[in-house]
Amino acid sequence: MEKEKFYPVAMELQLYAALLLKFFNQAVENRLRAHGEKISGLQYGILQMLQFESLTISEISQRLGFDLSTLVRSVDALERKDLARRNSDPNDRRRNPISLTARGRELMQKAPVITEADPTFQALESLGLESATQLRDLLRELIKKFPEGELVAGLMSGPGPNQ
Repeated sequence: MEKEKFYPVAMELQLYAALLLKFFNQAVENRLRAHGEKISGLQYGILQMLQFESLTISEISQRLGFDLSTLVRSVDALERKDLARRNSDPNDRRRNPISLTARGRELMQKAPVITEADPTFQALESLGLESATQLRDLLRELIKKFPEGELVAGLMSGPGPNQ
């Protein structure tokens, strides 16, 4: 009987997660447009990951949980815009790591992940630092319960500003 009580909570959390993703993507896309670049939130997320290391499509797929075909289209679009490029691995011809171009690095410096004007920042600020930190910590623990969640949570829990 206790498990039945989790269904409405799980459904509500899924709805909230979908709405948050929509809000986050809209804010990022607006910020990018303000800098003269029209790319999707997914493409921006890929660029964010590539700031730190070159990754293959399979590695990006594993970390983001997106289908390979979706990511291939996104990476193709980033290549057409000269924001990312596929490289060759001299040790493994089948492996094609993707990296940022100079233009991609420049965009990531011009268009930060979040600003004080961002609705996400403002909403979290209205909660207060303690509540926002608790929410982050609970979400991190929830993510760790998913397949590959430990990997993703580990990537996100590195040192950051005021952490």
